[in-house]
Amino acid sequence: MKILTYNIRNWQNNAGKSNVEQVAEALREVDADIIGLNEALHPHPSPDAKLPALDFLARELGMHVVFGPSFQPKDAFQLPKVMSGNALLSRWPILAAAAHHLTPVVNNQRGLLETRVLLPDNSPLTVYVTHLEPKREDVRAEQARSALSWTVRDRDKPHVLMGDLNTYNPADFPDERALAAFRNMAEARGFTFFQAQVIPRLLKSGYTDACQAHPQPTWDAGEELWARMDFILLSDPLAQHLAGCKAWDSNITRQTSDHLPVWVELDWG
Repeated sequence: MKILTYNIRNWQNNAGKSNVEQVAEALREVDADIIGLNEALHPHPSPDAKLPALDFLARELGMHVVFGPSFQPKDAFQLPKVMSGNALLSRWPILAAAAHHLTPVVNNQRGLLETRVLLPDNSPLTVYVTHLEPKREDVRAEQARSALSWTVRDRDKPHVLMGDLNTYNPADFPDERALAAFRNMAEARGFTFFQAQVIPRLLKSGYTDACQAHPQPTWDAGEELWARMDFILLSDPLAQHLAGCKAWDSNITRQTSDHLPVWVELDWG
């Protein structure tokens, strides 16, 4: 089973044009069974005037799809024409889905899409897709705690938590020299360096960082890849079946978004 996470940059490629067809091509390359998307606008135009982009992807890939808005509309009867959030595509039926809202809210509301997928052996797999605050680690840490208030219900069950977490795993840097080099890269690009809180908290809660053994940068694909921001975290019952994890770096993924898709291979299900 192959699971993938991908920030699709609000359906815009690195040239600022629609990337819907490029996203479809990139996803065909990886051929994942379950796909989590961040920065998905819905509905959004696609090459097929009759289908919004997410439904176009589902048709092109032969998958099921569900969308979870990242904010709570003030009036459920007057929804905005286009909403932003997370989405999930699955080769197998999606039994249920719910969009949760994470606190606190500083810049924009962040969401957690919870889905239940029916695997070929008729067992359910819960998959959570999220995208955390981009500017402040203290806010991200609170949002991670908020997410854990939902995922804790599946603590002892096979499940996945994945997405663009906008942070780093300090375990990627084996010593102070390596961490200092990373800090220098961040500050040279105008970012304020911070002490990582989110990933250590999630690992302490029982998750395994699927790519920790072989970390690869996943951002900024338009220039030089230098930061790993996209994570697939596995609950303990699932981590035992980890067979591999990789950032998919190809000609098409370099053009499609400022993030690379990340996939994990599991010998389970």
